[in-house]
Amino acid sequence: MSPAHRPLSSWIAHLEPDSRRLGPVNDGDHRSDARQMSYFSEGWSRVAVSLGTTAQGLGLTRSDGTTVLELDDYGAPIMVSRNAVEIVEEVEQRWPTVDGRTVERVRMLASESLPLRYWLLQRLDAEGDPPAETFAILPWELLDRVVDAVVVGLEQGRKGGTLVEIRHWLTPAVRGVTGPLEQLDHGLRANDPHAARLGASALLTGLRSVSLDRIPQHSRTGLSRLVTLLGDFDPLYIHASRVATGLLTGQAAPPRIQTRLHSHLEPAAGTENTREHIETLGGDHQRLRIVETRASRLRLTARIAALETTDSPLAERVGVFLPIQLVSPAGPTERVWIALSREQDYLIGTVIVALPQGRSELDGDGPPVGADELSLVDREELLESMRASTATTAQRWLDLAQELPTDHPVHLAVNVFEDSL
Repeated sequence: MSPAHRPLSSWIAHLEPDSRRLGPVNDGDHRSDARQMSYFSEGWSRVAVSLGTTAQGLGLTRSDGTTVLELDDYGAPIMVSRNAVEIVEEVEQRWPTVDGRTVERVRMLASESLPLRYWLLQRLDAEGDPPAETFAILPWELLDRVVDAVVVGLEQGRKGGTLVEIRHWLTPAVRGVTGPLEQLDHGLRANDPHAARLGASALLTGLRSVSLDRIPQHSRTGLSRLVTLLGDFDPLYIHASRVATGLLTGQAAPPRIQTRLHSHLEPAAGTENTREHIETLGGDHQRLRIVETRASRLRLTARIAALETTDSPLAERVGVFLPIQLVSPAGPTERVWIALSREQDYLIGTVIVALPQGRSELDGDGPPVGADELSLVDREELLESMRASTATTAQRWLDLAQELPTDHPVHLAVNVFEDSL
């Protein structure tokens, strides 16, 4: 946060001095962002603007008497107490210093209006790296209530009480968690397995990349209970569920399907002209065998235990696909989808891809998905995965396409793939 006093929120309105009425949002351009206006570069100070007998709004003023009010998502003034204005002013003046006093002062805002708490932490997170405990003033009770509702929906097979909307209120702390959680809740309430699976797989994926220390302990405990249930209700989620539970609780996680790769392998000793590096990752339930060659090729064979499915909307899917991510600092993240076929007690599939140049990282901890989840994936991405597949795995793509609508990305990609054979 800049030491200068400027808007926390993206909307402001001028206060007309005579009528005490508010002018238009952002001077008539509501799509602009007040936080980026050069108008506020200097000369402003914090003020609590009186809005009636007791109500006050967060505002900014300057020496010529010009005053603006900061507005929430609905264009209404952001309500504050005078003490809150003093705290915001102090935090701005001390930035970029974030010490114990700053955290203590911010946490004193816990009873202030939600828009004030949201916009302050949104600014702190965007412009710095505040300690995890700073985010305790966000409305984590909304997350807890949705988690409880989903748990009830899974355990008892019924709607989980009053619908709760988290909206964007927790995004200063975490992203990729609340949206999937609400989607999972909606899918269970609406008896929509497609939405429920999208939410479940996105939640298991999102929990692996967020700053979990920003989530209060009681909320992490609730989330760990939920993700454990996801593994109980769909055996294909077991590995991803255990990984997420381990991260949330700090307990031992299952063997991870993660490793570092390099496109250059040193020549082997002796007279052999080639060298392969072989590594097996994961555990008994979900496993990935990796073969790296000096030709900069990567052979990936996925194996997942084909456990008996439960009577759950989460387990209803057409096909099974395991996402593998190849993350390279020098280039974009690549994603490969492995189509899995039943072979005795396992689901198995193999692809052969080019190793990213230089160093890269492989991640196969994500949850397997069905064709429904692939409906949002670009056709060209799926086509590249088909072309990387071995003959048996490619045939699985072709077989599954026959079960899908003609406008599904898998079906469209298969059409192009077959034309190129």
